[in-house]
Amino acid sequence: MTTQPPQLAWSSAYQFISQLEAMQRQSPKAIDNIVTELEPIFIDGHAYPLTRNEKEYRNSYVCSPYTAYVHYAKDELGLLNSKALQWSLKGVIAILSGLLKLGRINQTVSVNNWLFSTNIMPDWDAKTIKHLTDKLINANPLYSLSIRSLNHETDGELIQRLKKTGWLMLPARQVYLFMPEGHPDGHWWKRNNVKNDQRLLRNTSLTLVTPQQHQAQDFVEIERIFKQLFIDKHSIYNPQMSAEYFEMLHRLKLVEFFSFRDDEERIVASIGLFTQHGVITAPIVGYDTELPKSLGLYRLLMAQLLKITKERNLPLNLSSGAGHFKRQRGGTPVIEYTALYIRHLPILQRSIQWGFTALLNRFAAGFLQKHQL
Repeated sequence: MTTQPPQLAWSSAYQFISQLEAMQRQSPKAIDNIVTELEPIFIDGHAYPLTRNEKEYRNSYVCSPYTAYVHYAKDELGLLNSKALQWSLKGVIAILSGLLKLGRINQTVSVNNWLFSTNIMPDWDAKTIKHLTDKLINANPLYSLSIRSLNHETDGELIQRLKKTGWLMLPARQVYLFMPEGHPDGHWWKRNNVKNDQRLLRNTSLTLVTPQQHQAQDFVEIERIFKQLFIDKHSIYNPQMSAEYFEMLHRLKLVEFFSFRDDEERIVASIGLFTQHGVITAPIVGYDTELPKSLGLYRLLMAQLLKITKERNLPLNLSSGAGHFKRQRGGTPVIEYTALYIRHLPILQRSIQWGFTALLNRFAAGFLQKHQL
């Protein structure tokens, strides 16, 4: 059996914020392609990271809505089979680019933003949401308010409470959930692909490295393979995290790293688990893309992740991408939303962002489902 996931205390969040702020002022930065104001916000006796941005149009998508809907969207066009559709969407994105800058889409305050691909929200009640909204409006009258990574499966009631308080929902991407045993979608462990992956995990010649077994020098290798996969192979707009940052996450026990060593003692694959509010996420994945595919490095990482998910009997949010792979293993596709509050903004800013939200709700969710983006 694996150990239980670390519990996030308010002190952990506060240490994360203070240390990340300090590291961002150093060279190399903790996350190379992020410029943001970071501060703690205390809600119901707990600390949560809050990011504040204005323009920063080249930031990673984790704190830049502009990057998420313009730069990253352009990168994703290559996944579409139709050249005609790619070219037409390039034109749409070009038009939206100017409008979103005019509407100051990046001038936003994002709550519970850990600068990972997926943030898991607590189940705040209506009173807390109203208090939080009023508090943030008073402190940030010219900024939109945003909350990333919501979906109707794990955040359904929270989404309804936010809507009743005046928050809008922007479709963002399609993510894949692996629900625990007892849930109607919780039978994925019996899938043949999952069983085959577990067989590979048992028989691999590589050595599993548990969280407690990692040494400081391992994170240099983890940075290298993370960038090979997430940055070089996928998108420069993914957060470009450094070895120093990975080591900090490990030291604070915020992220559990599970890695695989080869015979030469090199880390050749690694996955980082971040568990919040009873939901597992895996924001850090990397493997040596130059090694033979026969090693099945990605399959090994997913097998280890699903093994832990099964043992802990917790929901897993496996983020977006590799849709066919995740569906074959029983992942349930759901649309992820970003919550947006704009009622207090000046009329031009508010009108453009409201129109953009309406456009996405009219067309984006079906498009994301159809193309598994």
